[in-house]
Amino acid sequence: MAEAILFDLDGTLFDDRQYIRGGLRNASSVLAARTGVDLTDELLDAYFERGCTESTFDTVLNEHGLSTELVSELVDTYHDNHADLWPFPDTVPVLDALTDSCRLGVITGGTNGRAKLDRLGLTDYFEIVYVTTERDSSKRSPAVFESALDAFDVSPTAAIYVGDRPALDFPQPNRLGMTTVRIVRGRYANADATGDARPDYAVDGLDELLALADV
Repeated sequence: MAEAILFDLDGTLFDDRQYIRGGLRNASSVLAARTGVDLTDELLDAYFERGCTESTFDTVLNEHGLSTELVSELVDTYHDNHADLWPFPDTVPVLDALTDSCRLGVITGGTNGRAKLDRLGLTDYFEIVYVTTERDSSKRSPAVFESALDAFDVSPTAAIYVGDRPALDFPQPNRLGMTTVRIVRGRYANADATGDARPDYAVDGLDELLALADV
């Protein structure tokens, strides 16, 4: 039986495309105020249809002959969005089922991780919440996982890490000997999971975690 379960946040406990859409729309409103040009549809298309998930603002501004000097402000505005966020339908029932039998935590690299948990109504489920940017770290380092194991005072073999993005979420916990579980949905549903990034288990829904945790 698992003694501790640690979760990724974005794409694992909620569909982070809600946050992304809210952020792009928020930024586009500022862009329109500064330039008089509404590029909401273009930003959404670039990100979700064209797969331009890095330097999205630079790309779209360049394509429309606009100065990239606004990018820093747009990024800040993107993360200052207040779009409604909702957990995946299986998130709360599974956390309810786990809460009396396992110690629960979150390790996330996502900006505004604590605020997202609050907006999702999930904060009270978790004993620890580690946002890697607050700790001057990342999930590409073992340190944040080791810190969580120390905080729970459990061995790696008694802990599970659940995530959705193989290349980022699983190499370090795999190397430490934790059990790793991939939730196959959202933006990274088709991502490769090979080598160190291959999880021990792949599931379609969080409800399958209950059997793996022996709850």
